[in-house]
Amino acid sequence: ASMPRARGGDASMAVARPRATHRRRHELSNLRGASSSSPTRVRDTTVCVIGAGPTGLALSMLLSKLGVASVTLERAHAPTTHPQAHFINTRSMEALGALGMRDAIAKQSPPLRTWREFRYVTSLVHGVVLGRVDQFDGAEHAGSATSPTAPTHFSQHRLAKEMLTRARAMHDDGDSGVVTGARVDDVRVSDDGVHVRARVKASEDASEAETLTVRAEYCVVAEGANSETRDRLGIQMRGERALQHLINVHFTSSALAVDLSADPAMLYFVFNPDAVAVVVAHDLSRGEFVAQIPYLPPVQQLSDFTPSVCERMLRSAIGWKDASKVLDILGIRAWTMSAEVSEKFIENDRVFLAGDAAHRFPPAGGFGMNTGIQDAHNLAWKLAAVTRGISSPELLRTYETERRPVALRNTALSVENFKGVLKIPNAIGLPPMAADVLRDAVSALPLLVPSALRKNILEAGLAIGRAQCGSLLTADNPIGVARRAAVREMCEDPNGTLKLQFPKEDVGFSYESADANGQAKLYEPGTLRVGVRVPHAWVNTISGRTSTIDLVDADMAEPRMTVFASGFDANAKDAVTTSSRSAFPMQVIHILDQNCDDSLSKNNVIDIDGTWALKTRTFGDKVLVLVRPDGHVAFIGSNVDELENVIRSSFHATAN
Repeated sequence: ASMPRARGGDASMAVARPRATHRRRHELSNLRGASSSSPTRVRDTTVCVIGAGPTGLALSMLLSKLGVASVTLERAHAPTTHPQAHFINTRSMEALGALGMRDAIAKQSPPLRTWREFRYVTSLVHGVVLGRVDQFDGAEHAGSATSPTAPTHFSQHRLAKEMLTRARAMHDDGDSGVVTGARVDDVRVSDDGVHVRARVKASEDASEAETLTVRAEYCVVAEGANSETRDRLGIQMRGERALQHLINVHFTSSALAVDLSADPAMLYFVFNPDAVAVVVAHDLSRGEFVAQIPYLPPVQQLSDFTPSVCERMLRSAIGWKDASKVLDILGIRAWTMSAEVSEKFIENDRVFLAGDAAHRFPPAGGFGMNTGIQDAHNLAWKLAAVTRGISSPELLRTYETERRPVALRNTALSVENFKGVLKIPNAIGLPPMAADVLRDAVSALPLLVPSALRKNILEAGLAIGRAQCGSLLTADNPIGVARRAAVREMCEDPNGTLKLQFPKEDVGFSYESADANGQAKLYEPGTLRVGVRVPHAWVNTISGRTSTIDLVDADMAEPRMTVFASGFDANAKDAVTTSSRSAFPMQVIHILDQNCDDSLSKNNVIDIDGTWALKTRTFGDKVLVLVRPDGHVAFIGSNVDELENVIRSSFHATAN
């Protein structure tokens, strides 16, 4: 195997399109039921991806990179401009590095000083600061010693736009590799493939639609939390469907950005007599914000939150007294916070669920989008290995056994985090359960009570509750002093309230067998263990310094295993060579100690600071570490025959 060039995530977003070398091997029968009154078109491909959010686009790009033909169908005509998730964790940044996007995203992200804090306030401007939490404990940078990259604050709608551009650039069919305005209305599975039928409109206002049938070997459903395809397949979600109901108000205000610029934060938890909300500063440089406001259906409805009502609430949350200061409301949406995982991730061995279609989390902890990107990272190389004839279809079944335990783990943590968020409202006299009890009481009123009166009764009760955030919170009376002290104490406690970073869940999850609760096992970041992401170590290559993590991804144009060999003389007869008994492509990289600079070559790299030696020394003098295409360790040992047996048995590799 040849040593790839060093790479740490391409800085440029411009790419050449790799040729998708693998095409469909099966000719499928015609699909019945397509409308005869509209034009019909058929496309043959290897993988059909439904949904062009971050999960679907990550999958599209990874498939293109690995030479697998695909078609992605997206219902919307253009990426949403409404902010959603906004935190990209370390593991997702590593995965984006494999797609050449890491440096470009990092350069567009705001400086850490603008988003390092969560703050609890009575208003954003001139309010009482009840508590503040530095999520990076004073560190100057967001990164750590366990990764070549760092998490960042970058909104999902901006990421999706960048991903769409790159996915089309990488695709063999260019822009037509991602079909927008395509609403899928039927998915049928046969022995040799999947038929996906969609109605495609040229624009939102178009009166007619074309019927597009995509005939593929496999289909990946990544169309979001409210997936129609998942429901059509009869796959159930398990968990808590409605933890909370919220109104999202997307707004911009350069005046607010200026007011906050001297001492900014990422999240503001606001409690005052006129407003209870969470305000997310998505991008101070653009003056872009989202306010999350709890509401209580069925008594309250989205239609109650008109632009004028929302602006009044926003001004109260901000603390503006100056009516001349401007904010522009761009969108108002309702959404339900859920904690659910699909009962299964695979249907009939041909259809896979990924992203929010497979799992829905509370946003506390920022796992939703990140878990979806990592679903794609796990699944793409397996689809490539199977469709290229490197592995048998048995390999695809490991997608569910590996990713569902991770989803269950992240669901449990997100729920725990959400409950942690409620500690501070409870401490200041605003128990969330009280609002639910009030809502239920109002809902139980006789039907003859008019809807408007029900709303007024509910709002009066909520106003009484919010009054707890007045002088009983801010004044120097015994209750106010005690409540402020309780909030301050929780913010000073590392586990007292909501956190942003979860290193074990981020880069320490394992693909070994799940624990007794069906959840993924966790380890300290940097642990060298089968099932866990390979440890990061800086190494010197003929092209300069890079990370072991980036060496796995470098120049990968097909699903490829990496063997890191240490303690073997790379120039002697016991040197590890590429296996010839398995069809699985493999690169072998010898990691030499710091005193071997004269041995640097395309296959030999230098352990710059001894990190790799420290990680491997407990396994003996000679160590082979087999790493999968997605960066997870598959074998640790010293025997080449045992390593090859793992490739054949664990990855169902075909023989040469």
